[in-house]
Amino acid sequence: MVEGVSETAESVPSTGPVEVSPKAPAKVLRMPACRPDGSDGDAVTAVLRKIQSVRKRPLFAFVSKFVVDDTLEEVHSWKRELRDVGKNGLDILIDSPGGSLTSCYMIARLLARWTDSWEALIPTTAASGATLISLGSSKIVMSELAQLGPIDPQVISKRREKFFAAERQSPLEAFQAVQYLRELSLGSLDACMRFLLDPDRGGVAPHRALESANRFGVELMKPIFEKVDPYDLGAFALDSNLALSYCDRIASPANTAKQTQRAVKTRDLVERYPAHEFAIDIAEARALGFEVSEPSVELDDLFDELRKQLVDVEAYIGLVSDVQEKSA
Repeated sequence: MVEGVSETAESVPSTGPVEVSPKAPAKVLRMPACRPDGSDGDAVTAVLRKIQSVRKRPLFAFVSKFVVDDTLEEVHSWKRELRDVGKNGLDILIDSPGGSLTSCYMIARLLARWTDSWEALIPTTAASGATLISLGSSKIVMSELAQLGPIDPQVISKRREKFFAAERQSPLEAFQAVQYLRELSLGSLDACMRFLLDPDRGGVAPHRALESANRFGVELMKPIFEKVDPYDLGAFALDSNLALSYCDRIASPANTAKQTQRAVKTRDLVERYPAHEFAIDIAEARALGFEVSEPSVELDDLFDELRKQLVDVEAYIGLVSDVQEKSA
């Protein structure tokens, strides 16, 4: 026996240094971006992982206090991951009051490219532009506190004299104001006619009463209508038509394979409600034609937990991993 060599060892000819295949690097998990940096993003992530576990589907979080072009860029940066996981459908948790209408529209269009079917989870708010995004979902799961909102574009005020430097106006408010003035004009004309035709007050002849009532109505309403700028009304009408066009394209895409909120009365969403702040709860959403349901008891409890964690979070956007990130 050769000293130092085991009897059971096989003799291997020396061929120089042995090349060892390097171990494949562990896949680095990308975490959602949370702002501000001091926010407890880990606590948010923990709750979202529980939601993902209950739903047993990939989960993308879209939390934003105000949607702008940078928000659109941030969503777009997840395109590869969302294309990979979105083939068989996914959940998108939305918590946002909206923002730039065009940015929200583009986000909805991107999601439509990356998946044919996704469900919206709404623990609290998906209003205005966020409601527009939700039109691209196949179903919405809303808590009792959750609310959608009218898709009413907010535009910079064109008034020469402004109380704030960047006052915003709503086409809904402008159209409601004009409707109120019209009703007030007709009401004034009707009241004046009744007064003049009343036999107890002399009974003026009908044609004389109409002439007098018409002059009264014109003189009463003229100073008010002179304050209305037709240019502004035209601009508001264009903004309203833009919102309606966006809604129709998201809710009813030409591709029939896309599962979206096709039954929603989009014109009602844009024009029906009296104010931008109108809260559309789950019952109202059903009346509008949304495919919507309440969460399970377990999911509803997690929605309650998540709301507490999101109080100080300005934005949390990204695909939620179902495993803890491993350090290199």
